[in-house]
Amino acid sequence: MQNQNPDKVRCGLIGLGHFGKNYLRLLQDTDGVVLCAVANNLVEAFDIHKNLLSGIRTTTNAEDIFSDPLIDVVIIVTPPSTHYMLIEAGLKSGKHVFVEKPMVLSLAEAQKNQALVKKSGKVFMTGYQYLFNENVLYIKREIEKGTFGKILEFKSEHFQSPARSDVDIFWDAGSHPMSVFQYLFEPKKMILAEGAMTHDSASVKVKFENSPSLEITLSCFGELKIRKITIVGEKVTAVLDETQEKNKLAIIKNGKTIYPEINSKEPLRTELEHFIDCIKTGETPLSDVGFGSKITEWLEAISTKLNKQ
Repeated sequence: MQNQNPDKVRCGLIGLGHFGKNYLRLLQDTDGVVLCAVANNLVEAFDIHKNLLSGIRTTTNAEDIFSDPLIDVVIIVTPPSTHYMLIEAGLKSGKHVFVEKPMVLSLAEAQKNQALVKKSGKVFMTGYQYLFNENVLYIKREIEKGTFGKILEFKSEHFQSPARSDVDIFWDAGSHPMSVFQYLFEPKKMILAEGAMTHDSASVKVKFENSPSLEITLSCFGELKIRKITIVGEKVTAVLDETQEKNKLAIIKNGKTIYPEINSKEPLRTELEHFIDCIKTGETPLSDVGFGSKITEWLEAISTKLNKQ
């Protein structure tokens, strides 16, 4: 059978946990999308979100989505340890695939994933929502214009991050600053990594060839919730504080601080719209399998290096 409405992309959502609920909302409020089915291994989630699930098929078995010929796309928002298995099943069933970060949990899985995507011919994207944050896009434009001069440091602080049982905080929350760093600077070769990490915290300093230094501090704990990125340039410093309701981005130059007027949009919505557009146009997503593989490579290299110290 074929999609009876080719103007609509028919989606199946796998995962209805802490973050999956955001996709449940957005998939029903995005032009050109029909949410056909939702899979979650715990049936209790369907009761919690029953108002948003009216008229949508629910199942505790993801295979019901993979085997449905009317579903074009699978959105995977499940624990990271399940990602590779579900990506493989989705691609082999002929679906386009979107998966939340981290893409997979090893470079070996990333390389197998690249081969699967190439063979399938389907659109694949990893959800690094900071790449669709209007403040980050503003910073990128200013860097390209030369506003910052030479970039000296990139610092990220992330406190009060939800703990995961199947993956440590560096692979989970560290994916965000690594994706922004990769997007802005495209580092080529790691020459130094130092610091310390546990399952619930990490303090990492990394140097790359031809890129600024990278510093990431992560913790499941802390008195205050912190989501901050600081980019220090020779001419300008930018501080992006996502906990602020307004004036999230501060630009500091010659001791003076300005707050650019930025038309803020919900990054997750913009990210999802980008994915759907790529399916319709055949364009390559910004965070395609190659981008996700590079992030995986750096996460594995840094964590391996520090865990040996």
